[in-house]
Amino acid sequence: MSAETVDHAPGTVGAAAGPAAALSRALRSPLALGALGVAVVVAAWQAASALELVARESLPAPMTVAARVKDLLVSTDFQLQVLDTVWTWLLSMAVTVAVAVPLGIVLGTVAALYRPTVTVVHALRSVPATVFIPASVLLFGLGLTMKLALAVFAIFGPVLLNTVYGVHNTEPQLLTVARSLRWTRMQTLRRVVLPSALPSIVTGIRVASGIALIVIVSVELLGASYGIGTVIVKYQGIPRPDFVYAGIILTGVLGYILYTSLAAIERRSLPWTRRSAEQGRS
Repeated sequence: MSAETVDHAPGTVGAAAGPAAALSRALRSPLALGALGVAVVVAAWQAASALELVARESLPAPMTVAARVKDLLVSTDFQLQVLDTVWTWLLSMAVTVAVAVPLGIVLGTVAALYRPTVTVVHALRSVPATVFIPASVLLFGLGLTMKLALAVFAIFGPVLLNTVYGVHNTEPQLLTVARSLRWTRMQTLRRVVLPSALPSIVTGIRVASGIALIVIVSVELLGASYGIGTVIVKYQGIPRPDFVYAGIILTGVLGYILYTSLAAIERRSLPWTRRSAEQGRS
């Protein structure tokens, strides 16, 4: 009996440890940690509202705001405003990628243009896009073109720089191999430079996506005719703070969806970068 007990004890312990280890990993997952963070914020919000640390006219209770979130989600007008914001975001990303990536490949390939390009783009990036809102309103009015122009200005630099850096930092040994194989410039670009620069390019696009949404919503808050930001401003003026906070929450959810969608596309299209990062951490 004792021998059997000794023989089966390790298996029993392993069986018991398996679910516990799985539960521990699940609790440490990004999703669980994110849910915990949200719960802490909501609890603090509820406490501040219940104790009236902040006036209810300025900070409604979480459940009140949650009800307004539901109202906005079923509102046709709000849905159209969100579509306008998303459409502007899509256009700004498409225009920027279509222009900045090819230009960055050229500028990163030509060594003489690399340093001047980096200097000029860094100088332009130091100017906030929102500074140009008054001029953009005069030039383009309050519609889509104005928001699109400011968003493209804000994200053109990050995409261009990441492309230039990615191309310029191609492994010299790979270029040496390409020359030894007598590949043409286009063959080297297609088979060596672009695969090497692609992770940097995709990272620049992902970062630019968040900047684009911030700029677009900021422009809508400060001066635009359509978009999710105009809804928030409208309810601020009534005033309906419950709807204001509901609009802010939905804007955050929209940004999270767009960012995580691009991150998922990046992981699927560039799986080797994820494996390299995991190997580096290990």
